[in-house]
Amino acid sequence: MFVEDKNIIWLDLFPFLTYQKRVKLLNIFPKDKDIRKLFLSEPKVKEIVTEQEFIKMSNLLEEDKLDRIIERNLNEGIEMVTINDDRYPKLLKEISTPPLCLYCKGNLQLLNTLCVGVVGSRKITDYGVIVTKQYSKALAIAGVTVVSGMANGVDTVAHKTVLENNGATIAVLAGGFHYIYPANNYALSKKLAENNLLITENNPDIQPLTYYFPIRNRIIAGLSKAVLITEAGLKSGSLHTKDYALEYNRDIFAVPGQINSPMSEGTNRIIKEFQSSITLSPEDLLQSLGIKNEKIEKKVVNQLDFNSQLVLDYIKFEKKTFQQIADYTKLPIQQLNSLLTELEMDGIIEKLANNSYIMC
Repeated sequence: MFVEDKNIIWLDLFPFLTYQKRVKLLNIFPKDKDIRKLFLSEPKVKEIVTEQEFIKMSNLLEEDKLDRIIERNLNEGIEMVTINDDRYPKLLKEISTPPLCLYCKGNLQLLNTLCVGVVGSRKITDYGVIVTKQYSKALAIAGVTVVSGMANGVDTVAHKTVLENNGATIAVLAGGFHYIYPANNYALSKKLAENNLLITENNPDIQPLTYYFPIRNRIIAGLSKAVLITEAGLKSGSLHTKDYALEYNRDIFAVPGQINSPMSEGTNRIIKEFQSSITLSPEDLLQSLGIKNEKIEKKVVNQLDFNSQLVLDYIKFEKKTFQQIADYTKLPIQQLNSLLTELEMDGIIEKLANNSYIMC
């Protein structure tokens, strides 16, 4: 590992240093010199860090300490890709504040593939599940890498759908690898690290404090050629990702939702402000990316019979239980079972929990 890479990793050991302070410290020393050997004698250091910060940093200057930390990371399967590394994502390097180091677990080749960010609300609705699955599946089949934040809700649905369709996905974490968040996604993180990729700009010992989440979203936008928001309320953190995407000149897409749904207020507002952002189908999104993929099957739906149309008119985008559908249609249970199974196999409706259904 080159000395300039070690310098970056050493600075990452001090979470109290802002991004700007780290950049300033790197700039006052020659790239080929070990910062730790010159740290105490360089007067400009105290112009950048406080006295308290200086003392804390002075206590961690020994070379063997950093070497042990780097060795520990590697033993845990954590690769450190600094901004000087050829493997560092080219698109991410273009943003105003690119991470100085990416701590990675998994397939590093995904860093420089065609990526689309898929983000949205943590409090996902049934409608949000369906559209997130549809778009994530289409992107996976088309060979696009889906980038998200492994949060509950839209992020989790996106990652899992890509895995189910043997696609590629990158999860951008807010904290370090020793603090997987949310805890209920620990198993998902292990699975992603096998053939896909987990990344974070924070060293493994950094806890995922609230402060880190909106900052993390700049990496999702920076890695991606486009950002898709499938479902979001007005206060959704995914809107931070939208703001970063605008700043970085990335394409933004939003899936419209019901006008009376609080969970779609954010996406509907985006569409109102940026009319070109509306996407009505995965094919819309892929076409805008210049992707024509014959693997994506387009089912030709024949004219539906009366009973099928009756069911669809009833459920539309509002889920109904089997019993509600039976009461409404008055169809015999066995006939309704067969009809719903056929509609589900054709991809027209989706079966949800509690034996309920919704139209795709």
